[in-house]
Amino acid sequence: MITGAAGGLGQGILDFLRPHFALRLLDIVPVSKLHPGDEEVTGDLADPDFATRAVAGCEAVLHLAAVHGLTIPFEATLNSNYRAVLNLMEAARVERIRPIAFASSNHGWGFHPRTSAPLAVTSPPRPDGWYAVSKVWGEAVMALYGDAYGMATTSLRIGNCGPDVPDERRSHMWISYRDLASLIVIALQREDPGHRALFACGECPDPFFDTSSAKELGFSPLDPAIDHLADPGIADQSPSDGMAGLAIGGAFAAANFQADIHNWSKS
Repeated sequence: MITGAAGGLGQGILDFLRPHFALRLLDIVPVSKLHPGDEEVTGDLADPDFATRAVAGCEAVLHLAAVHGLTIPFEATLNSNYRAVLNLMEAARVERIRPIAFASSNHGWGFHPRTSAPLAVTSPPRPDGWYAVSKVWGEAVMALYGDAYGMATTSLRIGNCGPDVPDERRSHMWISYRDLASLIVIALQREDPGHRALFACGECPDPFFDTSSAKELGFSPLDPAIDHLADPGIADQSPSDGMAGLAIGGAFAAANFQADIHNWSKS
């Protein structure tokens, strides 16, 4: 089952996952990109009864669904990014679903300065807003269910995934739909219990994140960021001014930063 299947990320990876899985596509709105054999489920995972019905008969879950935004307030994240995660994981536990892949985000590490790159998978979180906080919390939930119930949970800390690289910042953490799908397949084929966190990025120049943990599991990206620039000039672009160009989180970090930038730069 793929949650958030109607979103841009879900739609982009579906064709690459179909050869590996029969798909149940879940969202709060209808999914437009259905193929013969796909099963569609529409509803809100913030409702625990719906979550229970949604996972029935599934063998694995990819959880993409979330709300996000540059300056999204905490209250706006509660249903989709907190209650839905708990309802889904509890329903999966009862259904005895072992492999779960959770879409985490680079923004959980967004207030790290770019000069700290490449960040190790063990680098402490420095979330750049309430959306980012919810992703760090979601990883903690994955760790809890991995340890407490022996589920095989994987948090995929997605850099930027799309058809091409839109700007200089995202060239350092981009991943294609094809490469992300291959990493998802690896995550959902895990048999060892417990939680693994992986930076989900392809081959990027001066990468923000160390992807060696993913490669140790067999991940081998095929689409280098430098070959998929939306504009060739991106290769020669300089970082943005101010916090947007200093912090890994870019515009998210800039939108939520209200402190002294000189003090931050020393941290």
